[in-house]
Amino acid sequence: MTPFNYTPVGLRALLVGLVAACGGMGARAQSTPAAAEAPIELPKFEVTDSRLLPPPEAWRYAGIPGFEILSSISARATTRFVKDFLLLQTALDEIMPGFTRSNVVVPTSLILTGRGRDFDRFLPKDRGDDRYRTNSLFFDDPERGAIVVDFALAEIFRDDNTTEESDPYRGFYKEYFRYLIRHQMGGKVQPWFEEGLVRLFSSIDVTKKWINFAMLGDGFGGERPGDFNRELAQKALLPFPQLFAGPPLRYRNNWEAQSYAFVHMCLYGRGQKYQKGFIKFLARIGREVPTENVFKECFGLDYRQMSFELRAYIGFTDYKSVQYVAKKGQSLPEPPPFTLRDATDAESGRIVGEALRLGGHAGEARMALIAPYIRGEREARLLAALGLAERLEGNDDRARKFLEAAAKAKVERPRAYFELARLNYEEARLKPAGAEKRLSEAQVSHVVEPLLIARSQRPPMAQVYGLLAEVWSQAARGPTRGEFGVVVEGVQMFPTDGGLVWRATTLAAGQKLGKEALLLAKHGVRISRDLADRNRFEVIAQAFERDAEPVPAASKPPEPAPQH
Repeated sequence: MTPFNYTPVGLRALLVGLVAACGGMGARAQSTPAAAEAPIELPKFEVTDSRLLPPPEAWRYAGIPGFEILSSISARATTRFVKDFLLLQTALDEIMPGFTRSNVVVPTSLILTGRGRDFDRFLPKDRGDDRYRTNSLFFDDPERGAIVVDFALAEIFRDDNTTEESDPYRGFYKEYFRYLIRHQMGGKVQPWFEEGLVRLFSSIDVTKKWINFAMLGDGFGGERPGDFNRELAQKALLPFPQLFAGPPLRYRNNWEAQSYAFVHMCLYGRGQKYQKGFIKFLARIGREVPTENVFKECFGLDYRQMSFELRAYIGFTDYKSVQYVAKKGQSLPEPPPFTLRDATDAESGRIVGEALRLGGHAGEARMALIAPYIRGEREARLLAALGLAERLEGNDDRARKFLEAAAKAKVERPRAYFELARLNYEEARLKPAGAEKRLSEAQVSHVVEPLLIARSQRPPMAQVYGLLAEVWSQAARGPTRGEFGVVVEGVQMFPTDGGLVWRATTLAAGQKLGKEALLLAKHGVRISRDLADRNRFEVIAQAFERDAEPVPAASKPPEPAPQH
């Protein structure tokens, strides 16, 4: 039973509406057999000058659900931070059940820096000017993410040459909610909307007794850094076309604050009269350009009128925040226990190396990853990270050995299995079997086995299903109904991935699966935005439509065949 006096559907229902408007979707992984094991010979590295090898880095480490934490701040400060973070997650699960759950098996890296130039090394090279303008960084790809927080910076410089006190907690909240929003919404979020939501969520205040959400100020009449009404006071607003175009090179602080103001007003201000129009607008611009006509059809106001409304809202913020107060004698439960210890060489090298890679520092990333390996570390996740790094650098022979070793150790890293399958497929394409240059049963199995393991892990990857379809299209033996059903499963998980839908359609057509080819081709016509893509789907649809039995209109791709 919840300790708070509220019904936990309002905020969650709003989030579900926003997710649906932005086209976010989840997927569920399936279980499959593990790949057969084989002896692995790992690469050998010779160090001709010990001075070239950096010494092991000293970090503290803690693992909590969904996160690996690496810290160079004090043990006391780290413990406090982790406890506060766990309390925040508990509070979010109370008011928005399921919001913090992640459909990924690879933990997100959270790096807390507090000594020397630890934070500087993670700044992307194209963001060098941001060193004193931010105390937090967020990197991600479809598989994983990394958040870096600077506890050493005292002040943050703003675009107007003023400064404000650096709050590492608030900086972390911004990047943490950016991570959650992207994962909940499938990564397809308009930049201004993402920024507005990030700022809205990061304004949350949490204690064991109460939770305040969407509140401006400190609750006692005082202002807080980051409030849009404080940042935009007596400053000109950007025209809406510029706001919707994304962050500008100049006046980024104003763009961020205005994004926050617009989202806050539409969701919580003015008696929430703009909320329905706002959700409708998000859905519209997910499939068409955000023109002024579209804007007016959704809100009933043109850009100029809404600018006046927003300016008035900044000056006088009539809004309704959300507050949850614990019932008498109750409070949020204690956070679950965790262990803070010294990080191993493999842990620090892997987490730092992959964060550097996500930030675009390929050379530094490789050195951070390879150093613990040369010193004898053989952690499965380190081997997988090394294999992926070598693959990115085009060193396929070394990549294969690392990835095969990681797979033998049953690492949980779907991209590692996918890249191993790609290597196997590329090798098989160079040595096709038979006069028809088709892949033999053994070659197909060599590619499919790691793909099925990747399919069983999170997050699901459209590329896994695309490669399965491509392999079966090149095989001497076509797929069974069950094997083809796995490809269709991918289309159901990623129904708007045009490349995957095309591979599935051509596979069905090549195997003379007329009904399936027709349904997939019609689905391809519906999702295609490009005329050339739509035409090629229509050609296949017309070819099978002539001979097909009447097929009822389908709103989704066909169901996969039962799995045995």
